[in-house]
Amino acid sequence: MSVKVSDTIAPLLSVQDAIFPAHPFTGLLAIAREKNWHGPDLFPEFQQQKGGRISYLQAREGLLQARHHAGDEICIWSGARKSLPQLGQMARGMLAQPTILDALQFGLKYQLIAGSMVHLQFEAGSPYSALIAHALFDDVELQDFLAVDHLLTAVNAARELCGPAFRLHQVELRGMTKISLALYEQMFACTVVTGADVSRVLITNDILQIPLKSPDLKIVQEAGAACEQELAAVGALGRQSLLRTLVNQHCELHNVDQMAQALGTSPRSLQRLLAREGMSYFQIIENIRIDRAKRLLQTDLSQELIAEQLGYSDARSFRRAFKRWTNLSPGEFHQSRKLSTFKTEV
Repeated sequence: MSVKVSDTIAPLLSVQDAIFPAHPFTGLLAIAREKNWHGPDLFPEFQQQKGGRISYLQAREGLLQARHHAGDEICIWSGARKSLPQLGQMARGMLAQPTILDALQFGLKYQLIAGSMVHLQFEAGSPYSALIAHALFDDVELQDFLAVDHLLTAVNAARELCGPAFRLHQVELRGMTKISLALYEQMFACTVVTGADVSRVLITNDILQIPLKSPDLKIVQEAGAACEQELAAVGALGRQSLLRTLVNQHCELHNVDQMAQALGTSPRSLQRLLAREGMSYFQIIENIRIDRAKRLLQTDLSQELIAEQLGYSDARSFRRAFKRWTNLSPGEFHQSRKLSTFKTEV
């Protein structure tokens, strides 16, 4: 049963919304044909309506089947099989940009048109910038699988835009440690580190300034308008998932009542939304705190300041929680990351 969202909350993307086109699954379907799987059974809804869209819940069933057939490595082969021309107006707008950075930012702005099942975010830095894969929905079972698939898809799109001149500095992946490191490095063509705190690709800023062959502002504007219309047509314009909304509101610093007030709704309505999406507020907060704690422990901040930033009453409470999450004390984790970084640099 659908839940009416308070008018004061921006409309949210749901796991039940049919917003994902066939593009994210073209790699899997091609592999299914080659392996003589019965490909239509993976995503039967596309057979019922050509050019249609499916929900995240429908898509994940097909993804789990594909992983059952071929193992975790299927995310690599799937990401490598998608191509830019299949993205219509989004591809047209990317090809007409002045630089690879502009093209990536255009693609990220309209990533839902391509059916992105994670939230890809660009983070500028020096001397490297990062393309980061964040979870769009709360799905521990597929989060890391989708991150690899989508990051490799984005990298291949960049290679199609400017050829072999596009190179990565390094790739850092949260999970998927069962996959051969050599295979990762073959496909990404750079050093790959697993067991990271967030899945991302690092790109030297000079690479991002590579000029593209056919910049055309008029085409960019036309393609942008067409993308806006396409998002509006599927009801996705200006919408984000409940998980991304909570993360952006720093929910780890608030209880349910406080977060409901911040969103302009009642605690009961927020709990209903969480239930509809199959989410646990407590688990979301724990996951966010784990990720933030790991990142902060790689800085020079004291454990007291980290505890304060994460909303703990004192450093002792933080240390107990971190030990429960990771089976390591904050100090042990800090040392292990320093050692890992040293080995990578060597």
